[in-house]
Amino acid sequence: MPFKLINTEMFLMAVLRMLDAFSGLVIFRFLATFCVHTDSLLQVEETATIVCVCIFIFFHFNNVYRSFRFSSFRYEIHMICLACFSLFIVLIIIGYITRLFFFLPRACVIYWMVLWPIFIFMVRIAMRGLLRSIRRKGYNLKKAVIAGKSKAGITLAKHIYGNSWTGTDVVGFFNDDATSDDSDINDHFSHIPCLGNLGALIQYIETHDVDILYIALNGNDEDTIRKLVQAVDRFAISVHYIPNVFFLDLVMGSEIIFFDQRPVIVLKDTPIYGLSGLIKRLTDIVVSALVLMLTAPILLLIALCIKIDSRGSVFFVQARYGINGEKINIYKFRTMFESTQDPPGVYHQATKNDDRITPVGRFLRKSSLDELPQFINVFQGRMSLVGPRPHPVAMNEQYRKIISGYMVRHKVKPGITGLAQVKGFRGETDTLEKMEKRVECDLRYIREWSVLFDMEIMVRTLIVFLFQKNAY
Repeated sequence: MPFKLINTEMFLMAVLRMLDAFSGLVIFRFLATFCVHTDSLLQVEETATIVCVCIFIFFHFNNVYRSFRFSSFRYEIHMICLACFSLFIVLIIIGYITRLFFFLPRACVIYWMVLWPIFIFMVRIAMRGLLRSIRRKGYNLKKAVIAGKSKAGITLAKHIYGNSWTGTDVVGFFNDDATSDDSDINDHFSHIPCLGNLGALIQYIETHDVDILYIALNGNDEDTIRKLVQAVDRFAISVHYIPNVFFLDLVMGSEIIFFDQRPVIVLKDTPIYGLSGLIKRLTDIVVSALVLMLTAPILLLIALCIKIDSRGSVFFVQARYGINGEKINIYKFRTMFESTQDPPGVYHQATKNDDRITPVGRFLRKSSLDELPQFINVFQGRMSLVGPRPHPVAMNEQYRKIISGYMVRHKVKPGITGLAQVKGFRGETDTLEKMEKRVECDLRYIREWSVLFDMEIMVRTLIVFLFQKNAY
């Protein structure tokens, strides 16, 4: 008989705690031993012990040791990076005050701060792969029941069965007629039985081994939900609430603040502030400055080719919306014959065989080199390296009226690249569906934004830059 799941997870968390701290100690001692004289080895042992204790403390209080069964790997790495960052800051402060690390070369400490997190990431990757493989084979499973065969409950069941790596087995629904949504019941899920009404749920939990209760009622009967939660309080099971689709879309990525002592959900606001926002801005400044300096000869060559190819200015300057809907001027290399460019307030999107595009312009668009001057916008602070792509004013005015949530894109700075671009929604948007997909990606970026997410998008942009096919 397999171990109880809760014991297995507790055991894995204990192993990870020991492995993280022990690996930090071993890597630190290994590097320090090669960097100091023999008479400093006692200091190495003392310092390594302090480092080990700090790892235990900071990783515990940064919520690293919890189940990431249903979370993305990016989220888990994000939590580990936050824990490492706070740990390193405190160690540096302690080292400066107590002269703890003064016997070590700086390079030794820097190597440790790089190599140890890389080792942790590799361990997490290996563990995720192993656990997901085990769960796909039917082991290490959590048994779940869903209260409410509503649209939210059926969508959840579909998602669970489409992602077997979560290791979740939905044994059945419990449903009252008031919570049913027959129009959305799919025959593919006829093998998931309805085990009774909500009144039978408590008796089932008493007599069966259930790990998770998902409450997926329609959301309007607050009294039923409250009574259900209170009724299962005496059982050692996890209770997850699944809001209806409208509410989920409304609050996804929102923040809870307190007005006096009353909680308030902030539905729409910029997620980029504080230290993370400062890091994003510093990254924008450093990278844009480096790109402009390194590509200066290429910029001059492109400008010369544009002047030779056709009459008109080198740059194309267009008004677009920036953060909070403020108008900004963005810079691009001119890729069309100047006489065929749209007048102010009018916009006709470029198509595959658009005869307005110059020969040099066609190459610039295909290679995305026409976007290089936008690094000037980034350096000025009008744009960011990563964010929703800014659309022409005329396009904004058109789509803001027909796509829900469109203007939420402007709660962050527009970017040279974004999630929509690396997901393939770049170039011509000749149908409403394509624009809706682009906006959907932009809103997901805003909900899930982090410095790590920005780095991921920048790396994926380099790949797209090499293999893109849909830029005209």
